[in-house]
Amino acid sequence: MAKLYAGGQIRTLRTTRGLTQSDMARALDLSTSYLNQLENDQRPLTAAVLVQLSTVFGVDAAFFSGEAERQAAAELAELMPDIPESDLTAFARAYPEIADQVRAIPSRLSDTSPNPYEATRNFFQEHGNYFHVLDTAAEALAERLGGRQLRLTRLAAALDRDFGYPVRFNQEVEGRSTVDRQPREIRLRAGLTEAQQCFELAYHYGTLAHDGGIEELTSPIDDPSARHVTSHGLAQYYAAAVTMPYAEILAAAKDTRYDIDVVSARFGTGFESTCQRLGTLQRRGAQAVPFVFIRTDRAGNVSKRQATAAFHFSRSGGTCPLWVVHRAFETPNRVTRQVSTTPDGRTQMWVARMVQGPAVGFGEPRREHAVALGCDAAHAHQLVYADGLDVAPDSATPIGPGCATCPRTSCPQRAFPAW
Repeated sequence: MAKLYAGGQIRTLRTTRGLTQSDMARALDLSTSYLNQLENDQRPLTAAVLVQLSTVFGVDAAFFSGEAERQAAAELAELMPDIPESDLTAFARAYPEIADQVRAIPSRLSDTSPNPYEATRNFFQEHGNYFHVLDTAAEALAERLGGRQLRLTRLAAALDRDFGYPVRFNQEVEGRSTVDRQPREIRLRAGLTEAQQCFELAYHYGTLAHDGGIEELTSPIDDPSARHVTSHGLAQYYAAAVTMPYAEILAAAKDTRYDIDVVSARFGTGFESTCQRLGTLQRRGAQAVPFVFIRTDRAGNVSKRQATAAFHFSRSGGTCPLWVVHRAFETPNRVTRQVSTTPDGRTQMWVARMVQGPAVGFGEPRREHAVALGCDAAHAHQLVYADGLDVAPDSATPIGPGCATCPRTSCPQRAFPAW
């Protein structure tokens, strides 16, 4: 087994907590000299010290795994393509705070305002796409409401009883739902499925019942636009957790070996919303397979993304033309599979499917996206989609972060030379 050096992460953890080496060593029951050696990568991180760090400071062991600096190195490679990735990884490991500052330079030099949606995605990524307080509160509400057949009507009654907002169904509104302050009522659009109605009501219940918790979570965000978008995203997270409660969907996923269509049928949810919820099941002691979730259009523009497994999303250029998300448009109403390898040597299995928005008038195009869910090949055997599929790296399709920054210079699908 390879030795794990985590000096940069330990130092970052210590400085963010405002501790001296002596303070941290005392908390971990270590000598100061030994901690100093760990911080300077003169000694590898042992399993016993890793457990101590995770327990004493309440951080996930994955924080010390090295994924953060590999992700940072991949992003730095877009800015400095001539520097070997091994050197960038070493730099990110030794100086994580400086690496973060360097990665932020393009946005600081840009003439445009910061993208609030990018800030929200980064916020969710930093929290591992799991928010324990909101998730457990949503699960408790779902349990009080009862089974799926009772959940919608009881949720509508709770909004009226607890907050004085009666619900009006089958209304003519923009979007799926709207809240009228005068008169006080929540109006749901006609044509929504039961699960969509439940999601909308749970969203509004979350904004009313947990506005303080959401505000506390978003308080570190300085930009008002980013804070607003993130608050909206957290309310959506809560709504999904009410519609697909944690223990229920985790059990369904494991029972069906993550058969997305079967899980969707159990909850009455769509393929996309089910995939996105599966990508958030990382409760300590009850984790699902770590997934990467992504939604893209035909042009390769990524409109949704989240990752609890490692995957490098390019910040510039499009997506790789060899990636399964592009093939999904060729096979509507069918799940497409792919085993891929990325330039950092990671092998992953992907499933993708084209999803469509609601029907519109004659001659008007429907909204179309490709939704993909991926996991490391080591977890592939847990998914029904791996049956009969060769997940060995030698059989995988080589993909990259996008032609603009991909190091695979001899790829036949390359659109243009690397920058």
